[in-house]
Amino acid sequence: MAATLVGGAFLSASVQTMLDQLTSTEFRDFINNKKLNVSLLKQLQTTLLVLQAVLDDAEEKQINNRAVKQWLDDLKDAVFDAEDLLNQISYESLRCKVENTQSTNKTSQVWSFLSSPFNTFYREINSQMKIMCNSLQLFAQHKDILGLQTKIGKVSRRTPSSSVVNESVMVGRNDDKETIMNMLLSESSTRNNNIGVVAILGMGGVGKTTLAQLVYNDEKVQEHFDLKAWACVSEDFDILTVTKTLLESVTSRAWENNNLDFLRVELKKTLRDKRFLFVLDDLWNDNYNDWDELVTPLINGNSGSRVVITTRQQKVAEVAHTYPIHKLEVLSNEDTWSLLSKHAFGSENFCDNKCSNLEAIGRQIARKCAGLPIAAKTLGGVLRSKRDAKEWTEVLNNKIWNLPNDNVLPALLLSYQYLPSQLKRCFSYCSIFPKDYTLDRKKLVLLWMAEGFIDHSQDGKAMEEVGDECFSELLSRSLIQQLYDDSEGQIFVMHDLVNDLATIVSGKTCYRVEFGGDAPKNVRHCSYNQEKYDTVKKFKIFYKFKFLRTFLPCGSWRTLNYLSKKFVDDILPTFGRLRVLSLSKYTNITMLPDSIGSLVQLRYLDLSHTKIKSLPDIICNLCYLQTLILSFCLTLIELPEHVGKLINLRYLAIDCTGITEMPKQIVELKNLQTLAVFIVGKKSVGLSVRELARFPKLQGKLFIKNLQNVIDVVEAYDADLKSKEHIEELTLHWGDETDDSLKGKDVLDMLKPPVNLNRLNIDMYGGTSFPCWLGDSSFSNMVSLCIENCGYCVTLPPLGRLSSLKDLTIRGMSILETIGPEFYDIVGGGSNSSFQPFPSLENLYFNNMPNWKKWLPFQDGIFPFPCLKSLKLYNCPELRGNLPNHLSSIERFVYNGCRRILESPPTLEWPSSIKVIDISGDLHSTDNQWPFVENDLPCLLQRVSVRLFDTIFSLPQMILSSTCLQFLRLDSIPSLTAFPREGLPTSLKALCICNCKNLSFMPSETWSNYTSLLELKLNGSCGSLSSFPLNGFPKLQLLHIEGCSGLESIFISEISSDHPSTLQNLGVYSCKALISLPQRMDTLTSLECLSLHQLPKLEFAPCEGVFLPPKLQTISIKSVRITKMPPLIEWGFQSLTYLSKLYIKDNDDIVNTLLKEQLLPVSLMFLSISNLSEMKCLGGNGLRHLSSLETLSFHKCQRLESFPEHSLPSSLKILSISKCPVLEERYESEGGRNWSEISHIPVIKINDKVTI
Repeated sequence: MAATLVGGAFLSASVQTMLDQLTSTEFRDFINNKKLNVSLLKQLQTTLLVLQAVLDDAEEKQINNRAVKQWLDDLKDAVFDAEDLLNQISYESLRCKVENTQSTNKTSQVWSFLSSPFNTFYREINSQMKIMCNSLQLFAQHKDILGLQTKIGKVSRRTPSSSVVNESVMVGRNDDKETIMNMLLSESSTRNNNIGVVAILGMGGVGKTTLAQLVYNDEKVQEHFDLKAWACVSEDFDILTVTKTLLESVTSRAWENNNLDFLRVELKKTLRDKRFLFVLDDLWNDNYNDWDELVTPLINGNSGSRVVITTRQQKVAEVAHTYPIHKLEVLSNEDTWSLLSKHAFGSENFCDNKCSNLEAIGRQIARKCAGLPIAAKTLGGVLRSKRDAKEWTEVLNNKIWNLPNDNVLPALLLSYQYLPSQLKRCFSYCSIFPKDYTLDRKKLVLLWMAEGFIDHSQDGKAMEEVGDECFSELLSRSLIQQLYDDSEGQIFVMHDLVNDLATIVSGKTCYRVEFGGDAPKNVRHCSYNQEKYDTVKKFKIFYKFKFLRTFLPCGSWRTLNYLSKKFVDDILPTFGRLRVLSLSKYTNITMLPDSIGSLVQLRYLDLSHTKIKSLPDIICNLCYLQTLILSFCLTLIELPEHVGKLINLRYLAIDCTGITEMPKQIVELKNLQTLAVFIVGKKSVGLSVRELARFPKLQGKLFIKNLQNVIDVVEAYDADLKSKEHIEELTLHWGDETDDSLKGKDVLDMLKPPVNLNRLNIDMYGGTSFPCWLGDSSFSNMVSLCIENCGYCVTLPPLGRLSSLKDLTIRGMSILETIGPEFYDIVGGGSNSSFQPFPSLENLYFNNMPNWKKWLPFQDGIFPFPCLKSLKLYNCPELRGNLPNHLSSIERFVYNGCRRILESPPTLEWPSSIKVIDISGDLHSTDNQWPFVENDLPCLLQRVSVRLFDTIFSLPQMILSSTCLQFLRLDSIPSLTAFPREGLPTSLKALCICNCKNLSFMPSETWSNYTSLLELKLNGSCGSLSSFPLNGFPKLQLLHIEGCSGLESIFISEISSDHPSTLQNLGVYSCKALISLPQRMDTLTSLECLSLHQLPKLEFAPCEGVFLPPKLQTISIKSVRITKMPPLIEWGFQSLTYLSKLYIKDNDDIVNTLLKEQLLPVSLMFLSISNLSEMKCLGGNGLRHLSSLETLSFHKCQRLESFPEHSLPSSLKILSISKCPVLEERYESEGGRNWSEISHIPVIKINDKVTI
């Protein structure tokens, strides 16, 4: 029964919305004027009141009465249909209202005609109204048969919106944490490989994830492991997704490639000899082969690496574990009560009489939570708003406790039941998001608003504020959880069991395409997983969704995706009831069809990251539209002229677009709450900055652009920025340098923002000094400040008293020469000896300061920047010594283009906290020096980059004495001729040497000492190096050699042949003298990627064949002329069963041979052929057998006329042709003479045009 419960109060909110509509003066006046059937509307109002009265009773009785449950389920569809019909009428009313406010023109005459009471539209409305009333009356009649009665509504007080649950609080888990920590930190060996697998087993909601998070973030764990990553696996186990998640986490970059073999290679390479910790949360798959596939790339990690899995299934734990399985038991009754009471009473003193009276009841409720933390937390959230013993007793005796614990925990269902009706709708809507999906707080509120879930009529608050309070309340009840904060803000998710609850209570209303199966036709809200190419096949199921209100792609991090044109043209126009539409990140969306105007119920439209060029005028007829997101539409140059007709618009995002002028009608948008960009117009063109006063309730981000167009300072004063208290981030931008610096200063002075601002950016300001408000201590909430391109300012503002400032960027101050006491605010602060400037600053960045010469120290005895972690100086060529010292927290120094600093005697002390140094000198200077004073202090450097020095003859001791050094880059240091006799730190994991032609590479007899070295890159360096053994470094995974002019031979040494090869990636580029590679490359058993580019003298000695590495996954051969080569048939391509990608460039003979015969392995998924100079036709059947081939690409094949189109494998999904003029003509989209031969391929890309 729990799996099919329908929320009666959920319906109650929809019913109340309709009653509000029916009783509104505007609605009634419109009905009377248009002569719609008033009696039917009165009948509808009466019926709705009857139904509303019994919905609470029905919600309770459905638990034990299937007939009531079915009645509620059917009623939900009828209510939604009625809601849609009333919204049609409301739209007509709104449309007429808007039109009456516009000046009389031909358009209004058309509207007048359409609004005739005798036209077809109104006859159809009357007909539908009669059907709807009859349907709802039947439900009202059945209520008596079912015995439903009127109940007194429960009052639920709103939880304080400021209350946020601290997810790090653990109760009763100290012993569990200690056990897991011992497994992670122990040095004991594990079976067969370097990985230890710790399995945390327990039922859903018992706290497995929370325990794993607590351990994962422990300080000892942070220090113990080199790399950490977290992947949420869940029931839909996908090796590709998990592998990509881990790779992206440890490399801190996005990977667009979806080839599993490629990603495994990269992950394996990244982890080589690193001690890592991975958490695989919520693992369900107990197939040993799948597990083995997943962990195979991990086995080369350093000894002590660990994988933690959390799972509900014993079999999964048994398959994976290497340590004893840790079964997480339920909490004791005492611990459960302790946790529940923490959430119920919050910061209140539990011991006071008011709370202690509830303890006995609370302990009984805690026992019913069955020891599950998720149940205790959510029920604690329910009880948080109740302080009466009667209310607690009602929770204790609720019938939901009697439900079987099958699909959802009764405690969670009870938490849902006690939500206010508004929150029930908001919560259940979240079921459209996949499990482990990161929730965007502001976006979710906008979606709730669009769906009509936010009732703000009672307290007069803005919808956005009420929506945010709803989010806070769900957060306080633990139905939404806050994981952590990152650079982008707070991260929120739903627990899997809570997501299951949302899915169950939403019933047939919400649907995720990933569910599969037979989707109900009455789906109202639908989401799907966005992929790079979303073909029409994916959307066939949408033909049956005639009542759809939400179309929402989820989950794509790419901004270059493609959507089927057939969907936009044929399917989208059928969604006449749509309220939410997102086409975000579909790069082939360049225009909207006129049919968008038929989606008159639309409230939320997201076109961000598309290539739309203009919006059709008809979009201005979408009077209900609240949210319009156009961010990063780079080709969009203007908004529609009649944008003022969008009278309900509240959120307009036009940041990062090509728009240069605001339409004048925008000032008519009285409800606008968020205006991401405001463009100040020139005289008589566009809008004055004073028009910002028309938007008193602006919130979030505001970018004011082209302030140089302000003519009168009074205009800036009239904008009244300081009163806009809800602005969080403000950017003030002057588009051109002004020749009136006094006016510029006065304008900035008048644009003083509200004191609770969080982030401020000032760009291209033309004044000579800054107004006194900038840097004032009253801006105590400011965490980020960026001042850039203020070319006339001779001093910086006094910023030292900004107590919360964490990030400060100063850039492009072209005439500033000195930074002194005023920067720290000594002038304003006097000589207060306790004053420490910049108490919270963590990141300080200076760039492009061409005349900056002096940075004067602060007063004696007090050191500013106590929390500074990163100091970056770029392009400050005249700056000399006296940089801040005594930076006790500093971790990163970056100097680039600051030659005078390096010409001064070294003054910087060697801080023990420093981890990263990146220093670039000047090759034309003969006085460059290492800026740090040498001493004997221990050094914990991890990464060092040194560039452009002709005065470094030996590496600084600071580098050589670092026992933690992992990365070293030496670039353009011609004075460096040799490595030190004692060698480099053996902790090195990556060594990159570029443009050091005079440097002799380290003696080969020392290579075996570098047991941690994983990556080696030589580029235009070590000119005396003539040969290179591939097995010289014992653990090397990646070797790239480029432009080494003296290199003649790459070989496999017999001396080291006893050790198995660890090399995974080998790339050799532009080595003009290279003659030979190893003949028996099959001994490179770990090699997965081989790249050979521009090697004109390469040859293979005659023998019985070429033996390629057996586990190759990617081969790239470009501009290689192999002068002596055995026949390709002897290369053994077909035996390369792991090969998935093959790139061939500028090698006609190799392509001809491979495709004439079936020499390629069936594992091949991607084939790229480019720069064929002579071939006109690719013949043979060399592609037909490639049953895994998905992508075929041709590039710059000037003479190529055809390929074996009838021999293409059925697996082919993507065909790409670029800069192949003859092929382009042959297959030109739809008009090409042979288009029909390839039109069956789902995705065809010809140059930049994609047909999908």
